[in-house]
Amino acid sequence: MRILALCALLLIAAVPAAADLVPIQLDGYFDDWSALAPVFTDAAGDDGTSGIDFGAVWVANDQDYLYIRFETGADVQPDEQQQMRLYLDTDMDAGTGLSYGGIGAELMWEFGYRDGTFTKSGTATVRHDDIGLLMGPTTSSTEFEIALRRDAVPASGQTLFSGDTVRFILRDAASAGDLAPNAGSITYTFSSGSLTVDTLDLGRADPAHIRLATWNVENDALFDGGTAEAAQNRLLDVMDPDILVVCEVWNHSASQVRSMIEQHLPSDQGEDWYAVGIDGGNVVCSRFPILDSWEVNPGFRITAALLDLGPDPAKDLLLIACHWRCCTADDNRQEEADSIIEFLADARTPGGLLTLPEGTPFLLAGDLNLVGWRQQLETILTGDIINEGLYGPDSAPDWGGLPFFSVTARHPDALRADTWWNDGSTYYPGKLDWILYTDSALDLHRNFVLETRTMKPETLALHGLNAGDTTLASDHAALVADFAVFDPASDAPLVPGAPRHARLLPNVPNPFNPTTELRFTLDVPGRVELGIYDARGRLVRTFPAEEYPAGEHRVTWDGGDGRGRRVASGVYQVLLTVTSQGTVVQEDAAITLVK
Repeated sequence: MRILALCALLLIAAVPAAADLVPIQLDGYFDDWSALAPVFTDAAGDDGTSGIDFGAVWVANDQDYLYIRFETGADVQPDEQQQMRLYLDTDMDAGTGLSYGGIGAELMWEFGYRDGTFTKSGTATVRHDDIGLLMGPTTSSTEFEIALRRDAVPASGQTLFSGDTVRFILRDAASAGDLAPNAGSITYTFSSGSLTVDTLDLGRADPAHIRLATWNVENDALFDGGTAEAAQNRLLDVMDPDILVVCEVWNHSASQVRSMIEQHLPSDQGEDWYAVGIDGGNVVCSRFPILDSWEVNPGFRITAALLDLGPDPAKDLLLIACHWRCCTADDNRQEEADSIIEFLADARTPGGLLTLPEGTPFLLAGDLNLVGWRQQLETILTGDIINEGLYGPDSAPDWGGLPFFSVTARHPDALRADTWWNDGSTYYPGKLDWILYTDSALDLHRNFVLETRTMKPETLALHGLNAGDTTLASDHAALVADFAVFDPASDAPLVPGAPRHARLLPNVPNPFNPTTELRFTLDVPGRVELGIYDARGRLVRTFPAEEYPAGEHRVTWDGGDGRGRRVASGVYQVLLTVTSQGTVVQEDAAITLVK
């Protein structure tokens, strides 16, 4: 439902130098694994008391990491409340390391306890930072992906990896727990070559785009001064937001935060900063006037603010700033998610606390602390309210019964999506900060996680940053995303665009499984081509170009790629290309495949 520059759609996150290397982004989504076949599939139905029943296992590598993806059958948390273990033999010698299942494991990692044992010239307890462990998703799931640094030196100057072949066993250590494999081990030989990660452009593609940034500043760190303030100034220069959600403002007013942001990002002639802070933790700063604000659920850190985008476009925007409860507070986070869905249902319905015109764009941003059960994420994305007695019936958050869509951003120079990363903590780096948006009225453009520790020296120099700026400024990296606003009633873009004689309509159903209908309408006859792209911009499936008459049309997608293989669950982009009367029009829309 948007016009999209073709060059932006086809941007590939990483280009393999060797044909057998596939770029894997650690973000908890699995569409980038679709080109790889499982190296092993464990038999179903042999789970133990925990319910964990290992299934398919995939392995990949690049020059920096070994990647393992595995299915668990049961919905489990990645970092607690389970007893999954990885036994990794990195020298292929059963006589060295910890003996288990016929292999000698240099590393035995216990996911639920967030530590492991490194056995090589002695035995040492190691943590995630010792082995460069990354794991996603951060919430509970039935499948996970992990990465281990190939150059890791866990203890006593001893390297973790010593050859080009490894073998491993996955084990559920609960009573009668499952093994993958049930006998023997999984062997993998590293592919040679290297991958080059494209450096993201951190500037706006169009000055008309609205830039939103969300940033947890760790205990009022905006007011720490000194080296923290200098780092914050450099980071804010790169963010350059129109709207900024600041989390963890405990002891300062919205006016004080506004003044601090004005110091970092001075207003030009005719500009001004506006700010509101009413929930005791979040402050919304905006270049757009704040027309009204609401505390969504008193006692929780959720503020809704209605922003005046001005006469061009002639539309307001509803922003919800969040800082959900941390850690094991799943019940609190569920209540926060439920209450936001109730608030949005009220905003879309005449009467009640507020009534917004149909098609008003919604944005939700902040530190959602999604580290527990996935249901809280499912609720905020789809509108599946758990406590319907208190918060009302289920209600999809977007207009027309559509779900929220999430921004899956990465580091500018690394295929990582984590926004919180603390080597001093036992918890793994994770995606704690989120931006969600209504796909019916907003078009997502450039987006990134402003993490300086993984930036190349030349990227840092280009933007006037230092490698330590993220950690000096806060314990979170900022999440930044650019949006264009358009009017779904007329389906006409409110930013400069191409002539229109075709429209891509919402697919039905969405999310879907196993099939969905891709719908489009033509004002005049034209030659139509449809393409499906994954989250990395890689072509998954094409529907050959055909001539269509004017009117509405439907094409069924069965969730398969060009070779008929089912693709992974996740968010995909549909690109509609119409050639008619000497003009080429392109529109794209996000669709979600669930399993």
